Amino acid sequence: MRAKGGYPDFPDPKLSSCLDWKKVNAIGSQPGRNEGIKDGRNGVCVSELRKTMAAEPKRDQQKDYESMLAHAKCMRDNGVSRFTNPTMSGGNAQPGGDPSPGSPVIDTESPAYEQAREACKGKLLEGLDDMQ
Repeated sequence: MRAKGGYPDFPDPKLSSCLDWKKVNAIGSQPGRNEGIKDGRNGVCVSELRKTMAAEPKRDQQKDYESMLAHAKCMRDNGVSRFTNPTMSGGNAQPGGDPSPGSPVIDTESPAYEQAREACKGKLLEGLDDMQ
């Protein structure tokens, strides 16, 4: 992504091989920088992305679900009352969070949300921190 993809400030992956999506999305939110933020400009990094995704270890979906459930409860306990629980669908954990992601009702930029997020970050397993 830095050499071929057109993003010299693209962050290194974490030790778990997961990307820091908060940093990636912050880069992509800058004017004129969203095109190709996930696969390089004109898709030049698609093959590398596919190889990386194939190399990621298989996740334990039950543990992921339990982690996201603890996080959702913590978020509600810390003032984000409308934060929804995750679900299981087809054996895969589906994140909770905003009850209406298409038309958000939770202000993720508010100080209260940020405080709850900080208080609850230890509830999520690595790699799930930007999913819900």
